[in-house]
Amino acid sequence: MTADQLKSLCNLETRTQRLEYLSFLFKKEMHKISDAVKKLEKMKERTSRKPELVYGAKKHSLEYGLGRNTALLSVRTQAMNKFYKYRLANATLFGVKIVLDLSYDPFMTEKEKSACVTQLALIYSANRKNRDPYDLHFCNALSSYTSVQKFRTFLPKSSESFVTLTEKSYLDIFPKEKLVYLSPHAKETLQEYDHNAVYVIGAFVDTVKKQKISSSKADSEEIKSYSLPLDDYVLWGAGTKSLTVNQVFEIMLIMKNTGDWKKAFEIIPTRKIRRLEKEQIEKHNVPDKIFLVNTS
Repeated sequence: MTADQLKSLCNLETRTQRLEYLSFLFKKEMHKISDAVKKLEKMKERTSRKPELVYGAKKHSLEYGLGRNTALLSVRTQAMNKFYKYRLANATLFGVKIVLDLSYDPFMTEKEKSACVTQLALIYSANRKNRDPYDLHFCNALSSYTSVQKFRTFLPKSSESFVTLTEKSYLDIFPKEKLVYLSPHAKETLQEYDHNAVYVIGAFVDTVKKQKISSSKADSEEIKSYSLPLDDYVLWGAGTKSLTVNQVFEIMLIMKNTGDWKKAFEIIPTRKIRRLEKEQIEKHNVPDKIFLVNTS
């Protein structure tokens, strides 16, 4: 257990919260060990497959394939990173802006904060690898927030990350009339993607309470707020219609590049989507929405 984790444990008020946090840390550690073992096994497998001789006395012809002779050049990780950085640098100058609001740290438990940081890391990675990335702005990132401190350790040096991580509010950076807050509790639904708008996504993981903080925040700041048109394009199965922060971001990233809600909503996990019987599909009694086919 690290010093930060021990500090987080001591800050928890109840025995139940401490037990849940310890359970979370244990599962996280087990995942790390499992990943390390898998990585080691893959390395051993690659080593065992490597031929002793590419061409020699025993083999009078060249062998072609991965790790042998090939006409294709190997693209090194360093070269790919340079390519990704070039696109991010271009996005900071000419790309569409989007905001991640990091002001929800006081409303999250330690477990939720860790989950939030993981989702923010996934957002940075997905944006970095996209053909037309956003210019990312992480606003309200107070240095006293635990989630911000953890997220800073993930990001590369400020000169290499090509994102804006600031304690300033988005209200101090962008014109209020351009800001659009995305909230599941908003009264209006977003129908079309506006490339001139600056969309704001709340970096809030709320596993239990289901608070309507984001819509209330938008109302108090007097900026527009919309929810995603999930019911218009997706047949939902059992459970809540909740999406993670990185899923909302990826939906907006696809919408920016394609303008197709149906394509954007394909990233929603299949466990959340309703299954239909073959008979219903054959009778053409199917709405024009995303669904799964029950093959059993």
